[in-house]
Amino acid sequence: NDMAQRLAHNRQGLEGEVAVCTMSFAMKRPAASMSKRGGAGEEPALKKPAAASAPSGHVNELCDKVSHAILESPEYPSDVKQMLANSLTGSLAVPKEKRHAFQDSVIEMISNVLDSLAAAAQFKLDEAEKGLGATSEDYDKHQNAVEVIASTLAERTKVVDAAKNEHDESTLARVAAKEAFVLVEQAQTRANAGLVVTEDKKQRLESGMETIYGPLKCGTLPAAEVQDGIKKIEQLGKESGFDVSLLLAIPTALSKPLSNRGSFDSMVMSQIEDEFQRCLAKFADELANGEPGKKEHAAKVEAASREHAEALAAEEAAKAAKEAARTAQKDAETQQEALVKAQQKSASDMRTASAGVNAAKTRLKEFNEGPLAAFKELIEFTEILPPVPGSEEQEPAPAVDTADASSA
Repeated sequence: NDMAQRLAHNRQGLEGEVAVCTMSFAMKRPAASMSKRGGAGEEPALKKPAAASAPSGHVNELCDKVSHAILESPEYPSDVKQMLANSLTGSLAVPKEKRHAFQDSVIEMISNVLDSLAAAAQFKLDEAEKGLGATSEDYDKHQNAVEVIASTLAERTKVVDAAKNEHDESTLARVAAKEAFVLVEQAQTRANAGLVVTEDKKQRLESGMETIYGPLKCGTLPAAEVQDGIKKIEQLGKESGFDVSLLLAIPTALSKPLSNRGSFDSMVMSQIEDEFQRCLAKFADELANGEPGKKEHAAKVEAASREHAEALAAEEAAKAAKEAARTAQKDAETQQEALVKAQQKSASDMRTASAGVNAAKTRLKEFNEGPLAAFKELIEFTEILPPVPGSEEQEPAPAVDTADASSA
């Protein structure tokens, strides 16, 4: 805003000065024409001034630099800029000791234009440097963010590796627990195999005595089922280790009706019952003796089953932890990718801003060392040579154009 106000002020001042200068020239013209009129009291006509020497090549080069800068100024009307450019030869190209006040006014207007151009170039440099500072801060923020996410990603990668190792170990533990469970189950099956057979025999014997022998003894078994029942009792006798003579007597004793049985039949039945009870007692002893081992194996199976279940749960938990860690790692990777892209864009913006600063510095330098330096040199342009030490008593040398001397 300050820059715009300054440019507007310079422009208004310059346009005012142009107007005043133009009016001054206009007001001088009538007086000049009146001085040429004849009649009483008229002043003698002015002598035609001697032809002024044309500016040197070096002076023309300096004027061209200033003219080019004026014509490229965007802040003033084209007619104003063209007027000032055309006035360079009649103002700045004139040695300072020969300049009229009007020429000094024109030079002042030219100075205002150049001041506005210098201020505009400096303003653009200041803005470019501000932009570079902002993009540098933005780049630093992105750089810090990239460093933070890189550290976060490294930590999460470590967590993933640890979770993977934990899952692998838990899987091995679960496999080992499963193998141990299978082994104790197999041991239990082998240890209980005899007890299972004994239990089966005992149940079959008890069922046969209750459902077959009892009804045969009491004569309540249907006649159609008697022979089949006798065969089943014979089979139970063989399995129970009955004596051969007792086995041979079973069909005779049990096939008779209850009213036809004698003392021998009763004795056979008594022996059958005694043998059955002996076998049941034997089975009961075997089962009782095998009960501690059965309980021990059952406890081992239960413990192995519990350990397997715990190992399986631990494996599932480790798997879930690994998946969660991997998800966090992927999130960090996504964030890192986005931040790196933002950092790269910020770096590109900073390079662009830096190039803008360099360009603005170059333009300002070119202006200072070109049109402005040329203007300053023209301001001081003189045809008076500096005195040579020790030459006070010598006749003065003829005037020499210093601009020509410098160009030579």
